[in-house]
Amino acid sequence: MTPERRIGEAELHAYLDGELAAEERAEMDALLAAGPVELALLRDFRDLNEEIVRRYASRLGAPVPERMREVLARIPEHVADRRPRSARRWIEAVVAVFIAALAAAAGYALRDLTAETRRPETAFVATAIGAHSVYAPEVRHPVEVGAAEESHLVQWLTKRLGANVRAPTLSALGWKLVGGRLLPDRGLPAAQFMYEDGTGRRLTLYLRKETGLNDTAFQFAERDGFGAFYWVDRPLAYAIAGRLARDELMGLASAVYAQLEQR
Repeated sequence: MTPERRIGEAELHAYLDGELAAEERAEMDALLAAGPVELALLRDFRDLNEEIVRRYASRLGAPVPERMREVLARIPEHVADRRPRSARRWIEAVVAVFIAALAAAAGYALRDLTAETRRPETAFVATAIGAHSVYAPEVRHPVEVGAAEESHLVQWLTKRLGANVRAPTLSALGWKLVGGRLLPDRGLPAAQFMYEDGTGRRLTLYLRKETGLNDTAFQFAERDGFGAFYWVDRPLAYAIAGRLARDELMGLASAVYAQLEQR
């Protein structure tokens, strides 16, 4: 079940930083309890914050750089003595430039950190989107085993992946199972279930054993017009992909996640 309204990322950050009033925090608690996607995103933000603090906390108490001291020392004495307001504005401008430089450096560091922590997940979801783009347009052979043999399909994929595999039911949302197939993923077995709605649109659920992936909560990726929500729920990693609006795809991902959590 999704929350009655969407929770914005700014609200999630305010919640994490303790900036909400008691009433606002109570409302957020209720929304998060009913929204697995937002709750997973909150956990991801918290993990990233903790990683940033772990890496850069030692710099918070560092002394003012010598270059900064030299700049401040060059402030003309007549400015400091006779025009205190101008001097203050001048100093504030210098500090602002310094902070902007630090922010830019931090941005590059954060980009590198994000790339480092997300690289395995990025490769995983790229493979899932690629598999969707290859098989979704197929007319005669979109799947290897059809929905009429769902029981056999699930047993076969469970055995090959070495983990309990399920094909979620999405009929209540207008999507029927077409079938599925076994796929290779960097030398490992992976599975793909395909669904279709009444207009012929197709959706795929891609899954494989998680190997080297982080504890990833719901993440969104987009490539070549295809979107995908992906997450890790050990022992498997999942990605649901399709050429759908992000909100619709999120609703389907939430439904899949809720069913898989009931196992």
